[in-house]
Amino acid sequence: MKITTRKLSLGWISGSVLFACLAIGTLPYLDFLGAGWIPKLQAFQPMLLAFPVLALIIGVLRRRWIACGFVVVFLLCGLLPNLHLATTAIQKDSADFDLSVLAFNALKAGSDPEQLAELISVADPQILVLVETSEPLHQQLATRGAFDHLGYRSLEAPAGGERDTVIFSKYPLHERTTELDTKTTGWYSLPVVDVKSPGGIFTVAGIHIYPPVGDAQRWRNGLQAVDGWTGGQRDHPLVLAGDFNSVRAHPGFRALTNDGFSEADGIWPASTWPADRKFNAMIGLDHIMSRGASVTEFSVHAVDGSDHLAVSATVEFDH
Repeated sequence: MKITTRKLSLGWISGSVLFACLAIGTLPYLDFLGAGWIPKLQAFQPMLLAFPVLALIIGVLRRRWIACGFVVVFLLCGLLPNLHLATTAIQKDSADFDLSVLAFNALKAGSDPEQLAELISVADPQILVLVETSEPLHQQLATRGAFDHLGYRSLEAPAGGERDTVIFSKYPLHERTTELDTKTTGWYSLPVVDVKSPGGIFTVAGIHIYPPVGDAQRWRNGLQAVDGWTGGQRDHPLVLAGDFNSVRAHPGFRALTNDGFSEADGIWPASTWPADRKFNAMIGLDHIMSRGASVTEFSVHAVDGSDHLAVSATVEFDH
């Protein structure tokens, strides 16, 4: 009787472990909200993969080969959506024009202006996207020379409380004010500019999607709005930069990035949030991507006063 009970107990444990591995492996493919819990769990899914890895190690040590086979399948299913393989790469020596892009969520304009100004000076971007920013912060940065080479910009933030993102540019720009507006995104309007550079005209959109920890439907609508908008932008190379509040484990984000976009934060996602804890950032919410150009040399940078890491990358155009 004791042996039978023990076998039943082990069977329940094994079944529960396999079910948990199955749930983690299939989580990136669930394209529904589940009362808001699904996108939240998907945001942490890359870390949850540690569970099937641990289960696989224990299974191998105990020689549970059939169970290990299932775990391997579930692990691969959960791993693949997070991996990013380069699509359209341009050889650096053949690129006609290189563009340095820096994007940063300043956390309600509370970031250290001294550190941020130093980062801008060192990174020397031709395009700077500031999210959750403000005009007082811009004034502090300007007095420190951060905008000396960035003579053009999009509209002010906040503009009647309708936007919190500003694009700064080294080159002349023309802003489109009626495209990704508050009605379209369901939250803040997103600045969209056409930049006239030595390498030709390209379009930049500063991104800030509503976080899924609040209204998940609002988050989804914002992501879909950007996805739908990018589908109609085919005249010029397109650069998207900012806080997407999304990771590769979110099907909606993959739908956006799979539309010919290049992103260079490595095969495994670079983590950018939270950056104000004693532990390292865990989730990659901030991105720089481009269609019609190749994104390379991605890096992250810490600035005190924000819970996000800044992200920078080089965009290489081949006209």
